Amino acid sequence: MPVERSGRAQYTDILTALRDIVAADSADDVVRAALTSARATARADAAFWMDAREDGLHMVAGSGLSQPEVHALSHIPPDRGLGGEVLRSGGPVSTPDYSADPRAIPRMRQLLEREGLVSAAAVPVSGAAHVDSVLYVVSRARRPVESEELRALAGLASMAGELRERAVERARAAQDLRTLEDDRERSRAERELYLATAESMLSGADLDHCLELAGDAWGASVHLEGPNGRPPRPGNPTVDRSRTTGCVREFRVPGTDNATLTLRGAAATGDDSVRVLAALVGMDLARHRAALETEIRLTDHLVRSLLDGSKDELRRLWHRALLVGLDLGVPRAVVAVGGDRHVDRALLDTLGRRVRSRVPGAQLTTFEGDAFVLWPVRGDAESIVLATHLAAIVEECRPHVLGAGIGPVCRRAEDYPAAVREARFALRVGVHGRRERAVVSVESLGMYRLFAHVGGVDALAAAAEESLAPVLRADTRDGSDLLHTLQTYLEKDRRAAETARALHVHVNTLRYRLERVCKLLRVDLDDPDARFFLLLALRLSTVVGRRDGR
Repeated sequence: MPVERSGRAQYTDILTALRDIVAADSADDVVRAALTSARATARADAAFWMDAREDGLHMVAGSGLSQPEVHALSHIPPDRGLGGEVLRSGGPVSTPDYSADPRAIPRMRQLLEREGLVSAAAVPVSGAAHVDSVLYVVSRARRPVESEELRALAGLASMAGELRERAVERARAAQDLRTLEDDRERSRAERELYLATAESMLSGADLDHCLELAGDAWGASVHLEGPNGRPPRPGNPTVDRSRTTGCVREFRVPGTDNATLTLRGAAATGDDSVRVLAALVGMDLARHRAALETEIRLTDHLVRSLLDGSKDELRRLWHRALLVGLDLGVPRAVVAVGGDRHVDRALLDTLGRRVRSRVPGAQLTTFEGDAFVLWPVRGDAESIVLATHLAAIVEECRPHVLGAGIGPVCRRAEDYPAAVREARFALRVGVHGRRERAVVSVESLGMYRLFAHVGGVDALAAAAEESLAPVLRADTRDGSDLLHTLQTYLEKDRRAAETARALHVHVNTLRYRLERVCKLLRVDLDDPDARFFLLLALRLSTVVGRRDGR
């Protein structure tokens, strides 16, 4: 270090150093400018900057050191060397010969000797209440550092420390600003996504499409799973196999029974954003559920009103029908669907999906254990294929054992009460009587459809059994065939010889059986009225089914 130097030159160097430090943009630039300025101010050959931490001093940057080992000198204990004294005293220190100084650290002494450096000084870079860093200057000339030079270095270090701290704050503020800008941009994109999703939901778009929008925006696979959702299906557009690797994140959908919104893949979004989407999905599911429940209630009330058929109710049906999108001006067949147990909500939903996949305008509800479908029929062709559709629907609903009864086509509100009763009668005929037929049309019953309005299947079966009960009991007790004999005899128009041949019995055996029948039933087969009612009971037992299972 030169000993003699004019005051003017010294202050010029200091001002130049300060200018370079002030002009620095970043914290690293401040440190580099401070090292260069410190060397120029103290006419030093090298300088380096070390930050003070809890475990000692750590190297930040160096200038003028040619030995690569200096980079390995990254840590000095807090109570060693010149830097340790600076940390203890809070003031500058110096030595004209570091190698002979008792405070020297062996590693540092060896390094400076290889660099040819002799004298050294260290000044504090102070923070608000403590020393943040230490600035070192070293020179190849052996001489003490003047107090004026130490003050100049200390002032430079203080200014550099303050500017470095401000640069750090600026960088932190800039980073915070970038984060805010990123958050604002992300919030804007997410708002647009939420608006697009909500608009799609309100416009009736499939939920899969809405989740696909979110998946495309976030770069992940998004789908709904759980009791109120559904697992991903093969070909489901919300499942992108190329994005299913990586983490899986699940979020509960509010308002549902353990349904979850699942993200597969590294989604570029936070948990709060996904929770907002889950809330939108929950609201959409609730909206659909409320609409469905309202439709079911209104449709159920509508069918009850149609079944009741009171004139006051029929006048109001048109307005009520419009609430569920039911145009009573469109011809509709009344179809009853049921089986050996009541139709519950789950089975009704299954039926609804099957029916609406074939005819979107159909309405369904449950009434007294059966499902009723108001099936639009706009032409003869649709009437012809109706039974085929119903047979396929019944088959698709297995393992539920179901049957269907097709009532007449209704063109006015006043037509429905009778059609509902006839459809249920046809269903009961199929369930109890003609078990080999899953679908029975009331038109196939001919005149027997009239009995739909006089008590229903159970009443008719009971009446038929009551009329034929003595003969039924005799056949059950004795193993005889009296009921079949009576039915064949009446169907053969009381021709004894032809009846005997049909039964493969002798004519005398036939006469003996007929006498037993007359005694058991207390009737005269020569009486036309008696024959009519007996034949009617036999036919009804065939149509509606006998409760003895025969």
